[in-house]
Amino acid sequence: MRHRLSTGVRARVLLCAFAAVAAALIPASAAQAGGGRHVSVLTRNIYLGTGLTNVVGAQTFPEFVQAVSQDWSNVVATDFPRRAKALATEIQLTHPDVVGLQEVSLWRDQLVSDTVQGVSTPNATNVVYDFLGILQGELASRGIPYTAVSTSVNADVEAPRINPASPDGFTDVRLTDRDVILVRSSLASKFSNPQNGHYAVQFTVPTLGGPVTFTRGWTSVDYAIGGGRKIRVFETHLETEDVPPVQVAQGAEALGIINSSPYPVVALGDYNSAADGSTTPTYANLIAGGLTDEWNAFQPLNPGYSCCENELLSNFPPTANERIDLILTKGSGWDVNLAVRTGVIPFRLSPAPIWASDHWGVFADLDVN
Repeated sequence: MRHRLSTGVRARVLLCAFAAVAAALIPASAAQAGGGRHVSVLTRNIYLGTGLTNVVGAQTFPEFVQAVSQDWSNVVATDFPRRAKALATEIQLTHPDVVGLQEVSLWRDQLVSDTVQGVSTPNATNVVYDFLGILQGELASRGIPYTAVSTSVNADVEAPRINPASPDGFTDVRLTDRDVILVRSSLASKFSNPQNGHYAVQFTVPTLGGPVTFTRGWTSVDYAIGGGRKIRVFETHLETEDVPPVQVAQGAEALGIINSSPYPVVALGDYNSAADGSTTPTYANLIAGGLTDEWNAFQPLNPGYSCCENELLSNFPPTANERIDLILTKGSGWDVNLAVRTGVIPFRLSPAPIWASDHWGVFADLDVN
Protein backbone atom coordinates (compact mmCIF):
# COMPACT_ATOMS: atom_id res chain seq x y z
CA MET A 1 0.00 0.00 0.00
CA ARG A 2 1.46 3.36 -1.02
CA HIS A 3 -0.66 5.85 0.85
CA ARG A 4 -2.18 5.47 4.30
CA LEU A 5 -4.28 8.01 6.16
CA SER A 6 -4.68 6.91 9.75
CA THR A 7 -6.25 9.20 12.34
CA GLY A 8 -2.80 10.30 13.45
CA VAL A 9 -1.72 11.05 9.89
CA ARG A 10 -4.89 13.06 9.22
CA ALA A 11 -4.01 15.11 12.27
CA ARG A 12 -0.53 15.72 10.89
CA VAL A 13 -1.95 16.74 7.52
CA LEU A 14 -4.26 19.28 9.15
CA LEU A 15 -1.44 20.54 11.32
CA CYS A 16 0.88 20.92 8.35
CA ALA A 17 -1.81 22.64 6.29
CA PHE A 18 -2.05 25.25 9.02
CA ALA A 19 1.72 25.40 9.25
CA ALA A 20 2.11 26.12 5.52
CA VAL A 21 0.07 29.26 6.03
CA ALA A 22 1.99 30.18 9.16
CA ALA A 23 5.43 29.17 7.79
CA ALA A 24 5.73 26.48 10.44
CA LEU A 25 5.57 22.74 9.83
CA ILE A 26 5.18 20.58 12.93
CA PRO A 27 4.32 16.94 12.10
CA ALA A 28 2.78 15.30 15.17
CA SER A 29 5.03 12.23 14.83
CA ALA A 30 8.28 14.16 14.42
CA ALA A 31 9.37 13.78 18.02
CA GLN A 32 8.99 10.00 17.69
CA ALA A 33 10.98 9.69 14.44
CA GLY A 34 14.00 7.43 14.46
CA GLY A 35 12.30 4.48 16.15
CA GLY A 36 11.09 1.25 14.55
CA ARG A 37 11.06 1.06 10.75
CA HIS A 38 10.46 4.72 10.30
CA VAL A 39 12.40 7.62 8.83
CA SER A 40 11.67 11.30 8.27
CA VAL A 41 13.67 13.19 5.67
CA LEU A 42 14.10 16.70 4.32
CA THR A 43 15.79 17.68 1.05
CA ARG A 44 16.97 21.30 0.92
CA ASN A 45 18.93 23.25 -1.67
CA ILE A 46 20.19 26.11 0.51
CA TYR A 47 21.41 28.30 -2.41
CA LEU A 48 24.98 29.45 -2.86
CA GLY A 49 23.83 33.10 -2.85
CA THR A 50 24.12 34.12 -6.51
CA GLY A 51 23.32 32.80 -9.97
CA LEU A 52 26.85 32.93 -11.48
CA THR A 53 25.34 33.56 -14.92
CA ASN A 54 27.17 36.84 -15.54
CA VAL A 55 30.57 35.15 -15.30
CA VAL A 56 29.76 32.79 -18.16
CA GLY A 57 28.67 35.61 -20.47
CA ALA A 58 31.66 37.93 -19.92
CA GLN A 59 33.40 38.81 -23.21
CA THR A 60 36.45 40.67 -21.88
CA PHE A 61 38.63 40.30 -18.80
CA PRO A 62 37.30 43.55 -17.23
CA GLU A 63 33.76 42.25 -17.79
CA PHE A 64 34.76 38.96 -16.18
CA VAL A 65 36.15 40.68 -13.09
CA GLN A 66 33.07 42.90 -12.90
CA ALA A 67 30.85 39.80 -13.10
CA VAL A 68 32.74 38.12 -10.26
CA SER A 69 32.44 41.35 -8.26
CA GLN A 70 28.67 41.40 -8.84
CA ASP A 71 28.35 37.75 -7.83
CA TRP A 72 30.25 38.43 -4.63
CA SER A 73 28.01 41.43 -3.93
CA ASN A 74 25.01 39.12 -4.39
CA VAL A 75 26.42 36.59 -1.93
CA VAL A 76 26.85 39.28 0.68
CA ALA A 77 23.39 40.72 -0.02
CA THR A 78 21.62 37.36 0.24
CA ASP A 79 23.01 37.11 3.78
CA PHE A 80 23.38 33.41 4.54
CA PRO A 81 23.80 33.91 8.30
CA ARG A 82 20.29 35.39 8.37
CA ARG A 83 18.90 32.79 5.98
CA ALA A 84 20.42 30.04 8.13
CA LYS A 85 18.11 31.10 10.95
CA ALA A 86 15.09 30.55 8.71
CA LEU A 87 16.47 27.21 7.49
CA ALA A 88 17.12 26.15 11.08
CA THR A 89 13.52 27.01 11.95
CA GLU A 90 12.31 24.70 9.17
CA ILE A 91 14.50 21.90 10.53
CA GLN A 92 13.50 22.62 14.11
CA LEU A 93 9.80 22.39 13.31
CA THR A 94 9.90 19.36 11.01
CA HIS A 95 12.59 17.63 13.12
CA PRO A 96 13.72 15.22 10.37
CA ASP A 97 15.99 12.30 11.09
CA VAL A 98 17.94 13.06 7.90
CA VAL A 99 18.55 16.28 5.95
CA GLY A 100 19.99 16.18 2.43
CA LEU A 101 21.62 19.51 1.59
CA GLN A 102 22.74 20.92 -1.77
CA GLU A 103 24.84 24.03 -2.51
CA VAL A 104 26.47 23.87 0.91
CA SER A 105 28.93 26.55 -0.06
CA LEU A 106 32.29 27.35 1.45
CA TRP A 107 33.31 30.88 0.44
CA ARG A 108 36.93 31.89 1.00
CA ASP A 109 39.10 34.77 -0.15
CA GLN A 110 42.62 36.19 -0.15
CA LEU A 111 43.29 39.89 -0.03
CA VAL A 112 45.86 40.05 -2.83
CA SER A 113 44.86 38.22 -6.00
CA ASP A 114 47.19 35.78 -7.66
CA THR A 115 44.69 34.58 -10.29
CA VAL A 116 45.28 37.82 -12.22
CA GLN A 117 48.92 36.72 -12.40
CA GLY A 118 47.95 33.40 -13.97
CA VAL A 119 47.68 31.11 -10.92
CA SER A 120 44.87 28.69 -11.80
CA THR A 121 44.79 26.41 -8.75
CA PRO A 122 42.26 27.58 -6.12
CA ASN A 123 44.30 28.49 -3.04
CA ALA A 124 42.41 31.14 -1.03
CA THR A 125 42.19 30.06 2.63
CA ASN A 126 40.46 32.86 4.55
CA VAL A 127 36.97 31.59 5.39
CA VAL A 128 34.27 34.20 4.87
CA TYR A 129 31.14 32.03 4.86
CA ASP A 130 31.06 28.34 5.75
CA PHE A 131 27.40 27.51 5.11
CA LEU A 132 27.67 24.13 6.81
CA GLY A 133 29.27 25.49 9.96
CA ILE A 134 26.85 28.42 10.12
CA LEU A 135 23.78 26.19 9.81
CA GLN A 136 25.09 23.59 12.26
CA GLY A 137 25.92 26.35 14.73
CA GLU A 138 22.41 27.76 14.46
CA LEU A 139 20.89 24.32 15.04
CA ALA A 140 23.17 23.60 18.00
CA SER A 141 22.27 26.95 19.58
CA ARG A 142 18.64 25.80 19.60
CA GLY A 143 19.49 22.53 21.32
CA ILE A 144 18.93 20.40 18.20
CA PRO A 145 22.42 19.51 16.95
CA TYR A 146 22.84 17.79 13.59
CA THR A 147 25.93 15.84 12.52
CA ALA A 148 27.36 15.68 8.98
CA VAL A 149 27.74 11.97 8.20
CA SER A 150 28.53 12.08 4.48
CA THR A 151 29.92 14.88 2.31
CA SER A 152 30.84 15.24 -1.35
CA VAL A 153 33.25 18.09 -2.11
CA ASN A 154 32.41 19.11 -5.65
CA ALA A 155 33.31 22.21 -7.65
CA ASP A 156 36.23 24.27 -6.37
CA VAL A 157 36.77 27.50 -8.33
CA GLU A 158 38.51 30.82 -7.75
CA ALA A 159 38.42 34.17 -9.55
CA PRO A 160 39.32 37.83 -8.90
CA ARG A 161 36.92 40.58 -7.85
CA ILE A 162 37.48 44.30 -7.64
CA ASN A 163 38.60 45.48 -4.21
CA PRO A 164 40.00 49.01 -3.82
CA ALA A 165 41.26 48.06 -0.34
CA SER A 166 43.64 45.47 -1.81
CA PRO A 167 47.18 46.60 -2.67
CA ASP A 168 46.74 45.51 -6.30
CA GLY A 169 43.03 46.39 -6.52
CA PHE A 170 41.85 42.77 -6.70
CA THR A 171 40.86 40.09 -4.20
CA ASP A 172 40.46 36.43 -5.08
CA VAL A 173 37.14 34.78 -4.21
CA ARG A 174 37.00 31.00 -3.90
CA LEU A 175 33.82 28.91 -3.99
CA THR A 176 33.83 25.27 -2.90
CA ASP A 177 30.53 23.47 -3.45
CA ARG A 178 29.43 20.55 -1.28
CA ASP A 179 26.58 18.06 -0.94
CA VAL A 180 26.01 17.03 2.67
CA ILE A 181 23.86 14.54 4.54
CA LEU A 182 23.04 15.74 8.05
CA VAL A 183 21.43 13.55 10.71
CA ARG A 184 20.09 14.30 14.15
CA SER A 185 23.10 13.91 16.43
CA SER A 186 21.14 11.69 18.81
CA LEU A 187 20.80 9.17 15.95
CA ALA A 188 24.33 9.50 14.52
CA SER A 189 25.51 6.15 15.93
CA LYS A 190 22.91 4.39 13.75
CA PHE A 191 24.53 5.64 10.53
CA SER A 192 27.46 3.93 8.85
CA ASN A 193 29.26 3.33 5.56
CA PRO A 194 29.38 6.92 4.25
CA GLN A 195 30.12 7.08 0.54
CA ASN A 196 30.48 9.88 -1.99
CA GLY A 197 31.63 10.44 -5.54
CA HIS A 198 31.59 12.58 -8.66
CA TYR A 199 29.74 11.75 -11.85
CA ALA A 200 31.70 10.52 -14.85
CA VAL A 201 30.15 13.16 -17.12
CA GLN A 202 30.58 16.82 -16.13
CA PHE A 203 29.93 20.17 -17.79
CA THR A 204 32.88 22.47 -18.46
CA VAL A 205 32.22 26.02 -19.56
CA PRO A 206 34.84 28.36 -21.08
CA THR A 207 35.26 31.67 -19.27
CA LEU A 208 37.70 34.56 -19.54
CA GLY A 209 39.33 33.17 -16.41
CA GLY A 210 39.83 29.80 -18.09
CA PRO A 211 37.69 26.64 -18.38
CA VAL A 212 35.50 26.03 -15.33
CA THR A 213 34.02 22.65 -14.45
CA PHE A 214 31.21 22.92 -11.94
CA THR A 215 31.65 19.38 -10.67
CA ARG A 216 28.49 17.52 -9.56
CA GLY A 217 28.49 14.71 -7.03
CA TRP A 218 26.51 12.45 -4.75
CA THR A 219 26.57 11.19 -1.17
CA SER A 220 25.11 8.20 0.62
CA VAL A 221 25.00 6.62 4.07
CA ASP A 222 23.38 3.53 5.61
CA TYR A 223 20.87 3.88 8.45
CA ALA A 224 19.99 1.08 10.90
CA ILE A 225 16.36 1.99 11.43
CA GLY A 226 15.45 -0.81 13.85
CA GLY A 227 14.41 -4.42 13.88
CA GLY A 228 17.69 -5.41 12.29
CA ARG A 229 16.74 -3.46 9.15
CA LYS A 230 18.89 -1.00 7.21
CA ILE A 231 18.08 1.53 4.54
CA ARG A 232 20.39 3.60 2.39
CA VAL A 233 20.05 7.37 2.14
CA PHE A 234 21.26 8.77 -1.19
CA GLU A 235 21.56 12.48 -1.97
CA THR A 236 22.59 14.38 -5.09
CA HIS A 237 22.50 17.59 -7.12
CA LEU A 238 22.43 17.04 -10.88
CA GLU A 239 23.49 19.43 -13.65
CA THR A 240 20.98 22.10 -14.68
CA GLU A 241 18.34 21.71 -17.38
CA ASP A 242 20.42 24.00 -19.61
CA VAL A 243 22.76 21.09 -20.41
CA PRO A 244 20.40 18.14 -21.01
CA PRO A 245 22.93 15.52 -22.23
CA VAL A 246 25.11 16.02 -19.15
CA GLN A 247 22.16 15.94 -16.77
CA VAL A 248 20.64 12.84 -18.38
CA ALA A 249 23.98 11.02 -18.14
CA GLN A 250 24.35 11.99 -14.49
CA GLY A 251 20.77 10.87 -13.81
CA ALA A 252 21.46 7.49 -15.39
CA GLU A 253 24.58 7.07 -13.26
CA ALA A 254 22.65 8.08 -10.13
CA LEU A 255 19.97 5.52 -10.95
CA GLY A 256 22.60 2.83 -11.32
CA ILE A 257 24.12 3.71 -7.94
CA ILE A 258 20.69 3.66 -6.28
CA ASN A 259 19.68 0.35 -7.86
CA SER A 260 22.97 -1.27 -6.82
CA SER A 261 22.12 -0.81 -3.13
CA PRO A 262 21.50 -4.00 -1.15
CA TYR A 263 19.03 -2.06 0.99
CA PRO A 264 15.86 -0.06 0.34
CA VAL A 265 16.85 3.48 -0.68
CA VAL A 266 15.43 6.93 -0.06
CA ALA A 267 16.99 9.31 -2.58
CA LEU A 268 16.98 13.03 -1.82
CA GLY A 269 18.12 15.92 -3.96
CA ASP A 270 17.82 18.65 -6.51
CA TYR A 271 17.52 16.70 -9.75
CA ASN A 272 17.07 19.83 -11.92
CA SER A 273 14.52 18.00 -14.09
CA ALA A 274 10.90 19.17 -13.92
CA ALA A 275 8.55 16.44 -12.74
CA ASP A 276 5.96 17.45 -15.35
CA GLY A 277 8.38 16.53 -18.14
CA SER A 278 8.62 20.08 -19.47
CA THR A 279 12.42 20.35 -19.34
CA THR A 280 14.54 17.18 -19.54
CA PRO A 281 13.75 13.42 -19.56
CA THR A 282 15.80 12.75 -16.41
CA TYR A 283 12.80 12.65 -14.06
CA ALA A 284 10.88 10.27 -16.32
CA ASN A 285 13.95 8.06 -16.67
CA LEU A 286 14.30 7.77 -12.90
CA ILE A 287 10.66 6.77 -12.50
CA ALA A 288 10.86 4.33 -15.44
CA GLY A 289 13.99 2.91 -13.79
CA GLY A 290 11.99 1.75 -10.79
CA LEU A 291 11.97 4.70 -8.38
CA THR A 292 8.83 6.05 -6.71
CA ASP A 293 8.17 9.75 -6.26
CA GLU A 294 6.84 10.09 -2.70
CA TRP A 295 5.37 13.53 -3.35
CA ASN A 296 3.18 12.03 -6.07
CA ALA A 297 2.32 9.09 -3.84
CA PHE A 298 0.96 11.46 -1.20
CA GLN A 299 -0.29 14.43 -3.25
CA PRO A 300 -0.78 13.28 -6.86
CA LEU A 301 -2.95 16.29 -7.76
CA ASN A 302 -0.61 18.91 -6.29
CA PRO A 303 2.14 20.13 -8.66
CA GLY A 304 4.30 20.88 -5.62
CA TYR A 305 6.51 23.50 -7.26
CA SER A 306 9.83 23.89 -5.46
CA CYS A 307 11.90 26.29 -7.61
CA CYS A 308 12.82 29.09 -8.07
CA GLU A 309 12.84 32.58 -6.54
CA ASN A 310 14.96 35.39 -7.95
CA GLU A 311 18.70 35.79 -7.57
CA LEU A 312 18.51 38.25 -4.67
CA LEU A 313 15.61 36.44 -2.94
CA SER A 314 13.66 39.68 -3.01
CA ASN A 315 10.58 38.79 -5.07
CA PHE A 316 7.00 38.59 -3.89
CA PRO A 317 4.75 36.92 -4.86
CA PRO A 318 6.78 33.72 -5.28
CA THR A 319 7.88 32.66 -8.74
CA ALA A 320 8.42 28.90 -8.23
CA ASN A 321 7.02 27.13 -11.29
CA GLU A 322 8.65 23.69 -11.45
CA ARG A 323 9.17 20.71 -9.15
CA ILE A 324 12.78 19.60 -9.24
CA ASP A 325 13.48 18.88 -5.55
CA LEU A 326 12.57 15.25 -5.02
CA ILE A 327 12.23 12.49 -2.45
CA LEU A 328 12.40 9.19 -4.33
CA THR A 329 12.40 5.64 -3.01
CA LYS A 330 13.61 2.30 -4.32
CA GLY A 331 11.64 -0.81 -3.42
CA SER A 332 8.00 -1.70 -2.83
CA GLY A 333 8.10 -1.62 0.97
CA TRP A 334 7.73 2.12 1.47
CA ASP A 335 4.62 3.85 2.85
CA VAL A 336 4.37 7.63 2.83
CA ASN A 337 2.57 9.17 5.80
CA LEU A 338 3.21 12.79 4.89
CA ALA A 339 4.86 14.87 2.15
CA VAL A 340 4.93 18.67 2.42
CA ARG A 341 7.08 21.60 1.39
CA THR A 342 8.98 23.90 3.73
CA GLY A 343 9.87 27.57 3.37
CA VAL A 344 6.90 28.27 1.10
CA ILE A 345 6.24 31.76 2.43
CA PRO A 346 8.80 34.49 3.17
CA PHE A 347 10.38 34.44 6.61
CA ARG A 348 10.02 38.25 6.71
CA LEU A 349 8.46 41.03 4.68
CA SER A 350 11.58 43.18 4.28
CA PRO A 351 14.41 43.80 3.70
CA ALA A 352 15.68 41.25 1.21
CA PRO A 353 16.44 38.42 1.44
CA ILE A 354 12.91 37.42 2.31
CA TRP A 355 13.29 33.75 1.28
CA ALA A 356 15.50 31.18 3.01
CA SER A 357 16.66 29.96 -0.43
CA ASP A 358 15.73 30.20 -4.09
CA HIS A 359 14.28 26.69 -3.61
CA TRP A 360 11.67 25.37 -1.20
CA GLY A 361 12.34 22.26 0.82
CA VAL A 362 10.49 18.94 0.64
CA PHE A 363 9.80 16.91 3.80
CA ALA A 364 8.49 13.35 3.96
CA ASP A 365 7.55 11.04 6.80
CA LEU A 366 8.03 7.41 5.69
CA ASP A 367 7.69 3.86 6.95
CA VAL A 368 9.64 0.87 5.64
CA ASN A 369 7.84 -2.46 5.73
